[in-house]
Formats: sequence, structure tokens, C-alpha cells
Amino acid sequence: MCGLAGLFSKNGEIGSEIEPILRTMGNQIAYRGPDDEQIFINAQFGAVFRRLSIVDVAGGRQPLFNEDGSLMLMVNGEIYNHHDLKSRLKEQHQFRTQSDCEIILHLYEEKGENFLDDLNGMFALVLWDKRKQRLILARDRLGIKPLYYTESNQRLLFGSEIKALLAYPDCPREFDWVEALSYQHQRMYPDDFLPSFFKDINYLPAGSLLIADAPANNITVKRYWSLPDEDYALDTRTEQEIIAGYGELLADSVKLRLMADVEVGLFLSGGIDSVSVAALASPFQKLHTFSVLSQSTFQNGDARAGHIAAKHLDMPNHQILYSWHDNPFTPEHWKSLLWLCETPLCNAEHLYKYHLHRYAKHLRPALKVILLGQGSDEFNGGYSVNYVKDYRPDLNEEERNWSTFINIFGDFEKDALISGANTNLAQYGGVLTKGFLASGSRQTHYRHPWLYYVNMHLQSLQMYNLWHEDRTAAGNSIENRVPFLDHRLVEYTMKIPPQKYEALFWDKAILRRAMQDRLPLELSQRPKCPFFYGEDVRYTRRMLYNLLRADDSALIREAFFEADGLPFDRQAIEGLITDIPEEPEYSLLESLLPLVNMGLLAKMAQAPVSQHHADSIGLLPEIRIENWEEQADNLALQLAIRREKAELLDRMVALKPGTRLLKFDQISEDSAYSYISVNDKIEYELSEAEMKDWLAVLRRIDGKRSINEIISELGMPASKIRKHLEEALDYGIVSFLDEPTPKT
Repeated sequence: MCGLAGLFSKNGEIGSEIEPILRTMGNQIAYRGPDDEQIFINAQFGAVFRRLSIVDVAGGRQPLFNEDGSLMLMVNGEIYNHHDLKSRLKEQHQFRTQSDCEIILHLYEEKGENFLDDLNGMFALVLWDKRKQRLILARDRLGIKPLYYTESNQRLLFGSEIKALLAYPDCPREFDWVEALSYQHQRMYPDDFLPSFFKDINYLPAGSLLIADAPANNITVKRYWSLPDEDYALDTRTEQEIIAGYGELLADSVKLRLMADVEVGLFLSGGIDSVSVAALASPFQKLHTFSVLSQSTFQNGDARAGHIAAKHLDMPNHQILYSWHDNPFTPEHWKSLLWLCETPLCNAEHLYKYHLHRYAKHLRPALKVILLGQGSDEFNGGYSVNYVKDYRPDLNEEERNWSTFINIFGDFEKDALISGANTNLAQYGGVLTKGFLASGSRQTHYRHPWLYYVNMHLQSLQMYNLWHEDRTAAGNSIENRVPFLDHRLVEYTMKIPPQKYEALFWDKAILRRAMQDRLPLELSQRPKCPFFYGEDVRYTRRMLYNLLRADDSALIREAFFEADGLPFDRQAIEGLITDIPEEPEYSLLESLLPLVNMGLLAKMAQAPVSQHHADSIGLLPEIRIENWEEQADNLALQLAIRREKAELLDRMVALKPGTRLLKFDQISEDSAYSYISVNDKIEYELSEAEMKDWLAVLRRIDGKRSINEIISELGMPASKIRKHLEEALDYGIVSFLDEPTPKT
């Protein structure tokens, strides 16, 4: 993880007067590279580099130069196969450092614009060719490392983050409301361009290079890599042979990403992806692992699985507590996080990941690298089951299968094709072929819906997952590494014959089967869980809503009511804010939060740019866990309790007047619900599966007994129902009839 920024002048040389501006641009991203700063100016080109020292800590200072100094290179990232590439060079070259990135200079000398073809790594690089007066910007194949650019007054500006560009006096800084309001990363079409959310600031796509040629006075962007799309129907390998090859490649990818002269750690969610990385890294290093312990990850089992996996692999595991109701998060902290991330998509995931990095850095100051399980779902079918559940909830378990998943993505592709130039054909869309629609819109028509899935997620990866992983790590001076995004591994999965898609990509079978001999069945076959979405997502939403309303709704006021020219209907916004807590799931928060972010970002871009300071944000606590099963009840109570008095459980309790619990309703084979009515109007729907214990208690509340008496009768610990009791009190479902009984 490093940071770079600079400019290229199309109308003449720049001089030393540009140095203070370059230094200011570098200062905005100083956290990306706290170990060193270097400025380089030559002819029409100038740049600043901030280094995070990971490989060749003492000698790998950048920029790097070739033997005669005619080439200058700055790289944010790592080249994992640099030793192998050195042995394959055709000519004799003098290497001045042990840096993994120096190989790029000599590949360019030998191969010209094809110098990126052999690199295995993640990178955003800047190469200045003095002789040809040519600037090259490039990103790695999957877009792991970010790079932005814009043209301003005959100057090309570039930087690792948008804020570095905004530090340049003439940089465009208008927020792109239309792009932000219309963007949906969950359904990003493969042919969509990558927005920066700021007008005239461009996000260089993955697998692309930009060439600025001074003599020709032109700038071109071209792709040097894209996902393979060939027909491999003649492939005769068996499923087991394909799985074995995949496992070998993944193991090699993990091993390569341990390359560092500093400490490496790992984020362990408990899912098959991060657990696989941990298992494959364990023979080489005993990594410290870090997990999120929140109401959501406790309920969905992620935190428990992370603990179990770390224990199985004999790795230290640190469970970081995220209390939705008792935390140090303030409006100013949210603004700092939002400005760090630079995206209206900033949400609880950014907050969780930022504080996980923050704690890791606090606990292990020498740690500079974190391994992630990111990128597996996108190319191994990790979202397949969830798509079917989300888009076809009417189906039973038997009907939720690969065929349904493929039909869903066939429909997604057609929706994409009936857009833009084809919008006027929508009325005939049902009878038109995809090939015809593609030819009319200049969009890609994929030979199989699976290919649409992976190409869609390649775009989404860059705009969401990789974007926030990069920023939340960078803000704590840490580099993230993603073994699943080794391009060899991605290309391997893309070359699997279509007739084996179902066997290998439904529910991520290729990875589960590759790891089944390395992990207990409990971990290798554990179903995928959303990070914080799912049964208890309402607690995360309540946390964010409380943050928006903190300090007299400071964030809301600043976003909507303290600026002119915003596209919002203020009365409608006020109605949305009021409506959110009326519904226990707080689902409307998903609509409000991005709008708040947009209003804040639009204002931040116009104001003087300030730096991000990690030390100004509070540190979350770690919960020490020796034995999960023994501590589970206490953990559940610790996450749930907000009303401190334990006497709540000892008081006689009744349903509030006018409130009734109605009998359950069997909606389908696997879903049943009970309902709570208030004054003869159904207000709440309770899932029998998710709230079985609480419903058992509700059915016994009669105004004559306490909660403790009821749960004693049921043989149930308070931890099973405490969070629901708190919510029932919040929403006035139950009330207490007497004073608490004094303890003797």
C-alpha cells in the first residue's frame, strides 16, 4: 500500500514552482505511505510518492529508475512473481534494489507496451519515459489498486485517491448527482463505465493503461486484459482434476501473498473464503487473525466460526466488539470515514472494516499487511444461492437450484440489453433475441448467463468491495492482499467447460471441495452468511440511524438543510427521517444513508481539503474468548443489554392494552409467521423460525408472572430472549405491572 499523485502538462514543461502543489497532493494521502515521501519533476511531468515500506524496507525507496535514468517508475502495490520474472529477462539488467517493483522497468525496456502481460500482482503504476516524453498509467487486471485521473487546463492530473486530485487548484470538484442517484452496485451492468461520483474525474478501469504522449499531444486509454470468454467444451478433465488444479493454484497464490519483510495478519470472518486463506497460510506463518463481533455476526454464526477456525489452525483470534448501542462513533467520525472512502456507498461495512484495521494496527504496530478472502464469491459462485433466495422467495428448497439461478441472470442480461439505445424496444423485449438487442446497443452478449454474472461482479468489485477494502486499510497505513484475485486463479475458473458450471459453481462447490481435506466439515460446508445483513441487520441499521440523529441530527442538517442547490425535496426527506423508526427493521435507513453521504460529499469537495487522522477516532474493545460454547450466553447478553437493571426480568409483565398476539400463519412449506396487532390493526410480523424462543415467551405473558418465571418454566436462559424483550419495551408491546422485587 502506497500513494501517488501527479500531473502531466500537454502544453509545455513544468518547473520547480509545481513542487508545493505536488507536496499538498501527497499530503492528502499521507496515510497511504507514512514511511517516506519523494517528489520527482522532469520536463512536462511531475509526481509525488508516499511509501509504505513492505518489501526491501531499507532499500526500496521510490521512484525507481533504470540503469541510465531514462525511465522513472512509481508503483502502489506488489509484484509477487518478481523473482521468476528476473530469471526470464532476455538481456542483462542491473538491479539497484531488492524491490519487487523494479522488474517493471526492465520488462518495459524489453517489451514496450506489453510490459504488463507477465506481471502477477496488484498495482497502480506511473511510468515516465524521458526519451519518448511518454507517460503511462496502469492498473492491475482485477482493479485491486485504485487510480483516478482528470484533465484540467491542458494538464492531466492523476492520483491514488480523488482527494489527491482535489488538492490541485484547478481540479474539477462538482459532485455528480445524476450518477450517484442512479448508481446501483448490486446490479452494475458489465459494460457500464466506472464512475468516480465527481464530474470529469475518471476512474481508470481494471486491466487498462492510459498513455499520454507529449510529441503527439494525445491521451489514449486501452485495455490490456479482460476476462477470457472462449468455448472450452472440448475440455476432457474430470471434475476432480479441475478441483485439484484449482486447489494447487489457490495454495500457491496464498503463499505468494505472504511475501513481506513486515508482519502479516488476516481478517477471519468465519466464512469458507477467509478460513481457506488462513488454512493455506498456516503452514508458513502463524498469523494474528481479527474478527467482527456484533449482534449480526453473533446471530449468523460468523464470529463463532472465526473463533473455531482460528483454534483449529492454532492462530490467535481477536474478536472486536461492535456494540450497536454503546460505541464511540460520532458525526465527526462518520464524516472522517466518508471523506476517507470518498463514496456515497459508505455504510456499516466500511465502518466495521475500518475499525477492524484500526484495532489490528493498535495491537500489532509492526503489522502492515492483511490477507482477505475477498474476490471468491464473484468467480466461484458464492452469491448463487443468495440470488435465488432473494429474487425467487416463492420457491421451495427443491426449486431453488442452479437452473433458477441461471434463469435469473438470463433475465438480468436482457434487462441490461433493453436499456439505453434499446429502451424503445422494451415492449417487444420478450420476443427479441439477446444477439439482436446487443447489436443495436453495442453491448456485450454473453454466450452463457454465468459469464454475465462474473463480468457484472468484476465491475461491482471495483466500485464497492475493493474500493472500501483499499480505503479502510489505507486509512490505517495497512495494505490488503487478496489471494482469490490472483489473475491465474480467475482465468482458471473462466476456462472451466460450461457443462461443469453447475457442479462447480453452485454454492461455491469448487472451493468447498478443494478445501474439504484441509478443513473440518463444519467449516468447509458452512453456508454463506451476509456480513451483517440477515436476521439481525436491524441492529446495524439502528446504530447508523442513531449516528445520523446524534448531536441534534448534525449529519442530516449538514447534508440537507445547510446548503443551497441540492436536488432534495426537504419535506420528503423529513418524512423519510420520521418514518424510519416506525418500522422495527429500520429498512428505510438503506434509502436515507446514501443521500446523507451524497450531501456531505458534495459539500466536502468544495471546502478546503483536510487530512484524515486515524488517531482521532476511538478504539473498539476486544472480547477475549477461550471457549465459545461456555461464553455464548454471556456474549449474547453483553450484545443485547441496554437497560442496565437486571430487575427487568423479575417484574410482572403484560402485553400493553390493545395489543394481541395472533396465531401463526403457514405461508409456505418452510415459512410461518405470527402477528402482533395493536388496536385491531396488524403492526408486526414475527417469523416462527427466527423468533421461536421469544414467541414461546410472548404466548405465556399473562400479567401474572415475571419474565424470569416464564423462562424458568421453559428451561430457557435469558440470553435467548433479552434482545427481543428490549425491543418489545422500545415499541410498547409489553409493559411492567409492578415495581422490581428487591434483592435479598
